[in-house]
Amino acid sequence: MIEMIEIAPKVLGLRINGKINEEDMEKMLSVCKAKMKDEERIAVYVEVEEIGGISFNALIEDLKFALPNLKRFSKKAVVSDIKWHEPLIKVGDKLFPSIEVRHYNQDQRAEALKWVQE
Repeated sequence: MIEMIEIAPKVLGLRINGKINEEDMEKMLSVCKAKMKDEERIAVYVEVEEIGGISFNALIEDLKFALPNLKRFSKKAVVSDIKWHEPLIKVGDKLFPSIEVRHYNQDQRAEALKWVQE
């Protein structure tokens, strides 16, 4: 499940808790597209409470939108105490050099919010 978090006009805020389905992805992409209408580049802030995977259709929708729009994302802050996220974030940072990615623990949430809005 994806819950939208209102942070700032140029920041897409998400909270993930459980499995992401196609309906979640459609809701998130709708908000993302609206923000991109008003901003040249946006940042992404993600709080991960628990991740239960992603449905195949949701993954396809995400990739169809994200790949052609990679340069429209400036940075991404991932807030999570799940340790296996850190190596994945480092790999993603190398694969997509136009997006600066940082990982924060739950107790660093305020720092992550500040950084993603800079």
